[in-house]
Amino acid sequence: MTEYTPMNGFNANNGTNGRQSLFVDITLTNGTMNACIVGPRIGEREATIVANAINAQLKKCGKKVKALVLDFSEVQFISSLGLGMCIDVRNTAETNGAATSIVGLTSHLKELFEMMRLDRLFTISAKATKFGTAA
Repeated sequence: MTEYTPMNGFNANNGTNGRQSLFVDITLTNGTMNACIVGPRIGEREATIVANAINAQLKKCGKKVKALVLDFSEVQFISSLGLGMCIDVRNTAETNGAATSIVGLTSHLKELFEMMRLDRLFTISAKATKFGTAA
């Protein structure tokens, strides 16, 4: 993925409820970074923006992050570039020693992840709990 660059004119008061990105809401609580992907579609444009935002936060927080949780509760469709984004952020997290899990996949998306054998790279759970860990 491309290196993170801030979006022109973007700030926390432009209607995104404090989000750092248009397509992902990232929080860090007790060593768990929860990245809630804002859907409904993750295509080429969205995948690049999401990957840049998550990778930038992972690099910024470094070893403070023990686990990365990608929350797909709001996502209905993901392109091949979106699948690549998942692998990209997983690799960045892994270099910092953080495990990556995915929560909130629809049954269709869960089947896609299994068909592509991505379930071998991630812990996949049905839904997130209060702090982003699998239920």
